[in-house]
Amino acid sequence: MPLSHLLFVASAFLLALGSVLAKYLLSLDSSPTSAIDPLPFLTLQLIGGVVFLVTVRLAKGWRMEPFAHLVRPAFAGIILGAGSVGTIMALALVSASEASVVFATQPVLMLGLAWVLLGERFSPAVAILCFAAVGGVIVIVVGGSTEASPFRFAGLAFALMSTVCAAIYTVWMRGLSGKLDFLTALIVVQATAFILSAVIWGGAAWAGLAPTRIGTPFLVGSALGTGAIYYGAAFYVYLIGLQKTEASKAGIYLSLVPVFAIGLAWVILAERLGVLQWIGAVIVVVAVARISAISSTDKNTTGST
Repeated sequence: MPLSHLLFVASAFLLALGSVLAKYLLSLDSSPTSAIDPLPFLTLQLIGGVVFLVTVRLAKGWRMEPFAHLVRPAFAGIILGAGSVGTIMALALVSASEASVVFATQPVLMLGLAWVLLGERFSPAVAILCFAAVGGVIVIVVGGSTEASPFRFAGLAFALMSTVCAAIYTVWMRGLSGKLDFLTALIVVQATAFILSAVIWGGAAWAGLAPTRIGTPFLVGSALGTGAIYYGAAFYVYLIGLQKTEASKAGIYLSLVPVFAIGLAWVILAERLGVLQWIGAVIVVVAVARISAISSTDKNTTGST
């Protein structure tokens, strides 16, 4: 398996770990004065991500970029910020299984966006395997139990918003390849997303539209830690891989996130897999393995001509 594909697998695991930990922390049975609400939780997560990335940048040596080169990453940060709000609200309003059904459609959206915006082409076999991977994810989430929620439709709408934003963000960041240092660009992205999240949090608190409890020091520290995992390490590893392959192929590996999430939820949240969920997990893993094999064959063929 190529190094870039291994990086995508590692990123998928870190994204799943960050999501499961966030779900656990948001669902803790706390008193009204010690609970943490989604918007402050997200803002703290983004701080943790920025701190992680700045630390890596300092360790590698700071690199200055012309201001004009940072405009496009800042726009990507707005997209990421909007998508992050959708993600955290979806996790707060609906079950993880219902949200995952919507999140699973991202690879299909990315195939279309990479074709329209970047002119990337993919074989019919890759397209079929992509739909097989998405189908496997749907089997996973449908095979699990879901809980009714009075906010179900709002939560699914937030999940859809997050999925669309994530697809646009990934293709947009792929378009920046070679134009500036990607780590510096990612710091700008995360910092812009943090500013947007903080503005939304402050606006919601001022208008009284949503609860904005910040919770205990433990929850504050946990939010920062999960942010370092999700928005820091996972994004960093993912974008390293993104520099080495096409955006259409990169998006396929996001189908592994629900597979890892189910396994981690089994360990952390004591959830159990059903037969259909195991079947779906096998479908996803086999589809992703075949995509990797096709990609490696295509690369070797191209290099020999």
